[in-house]
Amino acid sequence: MATRSHEDWAALIQQQSASGLTISAFCRQHKLSVSGFYARKADIAKTNSQPIAPFVMATLTSPTAMTTQTQPSASAQAIHFQHHTGLWTFPSTLPPRYLLEIIKGLQAC
Repeated sequence: MATRSHEDWAALIQQQSASGLTISAFCRQHKLSVSGFYARKADIAKTNSQPIAPFVMATLTSPTAMTTQTQPSASAQAIHFQHHTGLWTFPSTLPPRYLLEIIKGLQAC
C-alpha cells in the first residue's frame, strides 16, 4: 500500500467530489479503504477549518499617558429618548421589558 501525502489525499477528495460518484464507488474504483477515505476527509476538513492567525508585531511609537475616568453610579445614569412628544428620561435600572413597552407605546403616538 502506497503512503499518500496530505496533498495527495486533498486531490483525491476533490476528484471524488468532481466525479459524481459516491464515496463507496470512488473508493472501489481507486482501490481505497472507505473508512480511510472518510478519516482523511475529516482530517483535511479539520485542518482547513482552523485558520492560523498571522503574527503582527506591534511597536509603541510614543509614550502614552493613562487617564482614568470615573463613571457615575448606575443610579445616577439615565436613558433619554427624544420623541416628537418631548424628551423622555428613564432610570438606567428600568427593566428592559418595561422599556420595550414604553418604546412600543411611543411608536404608537
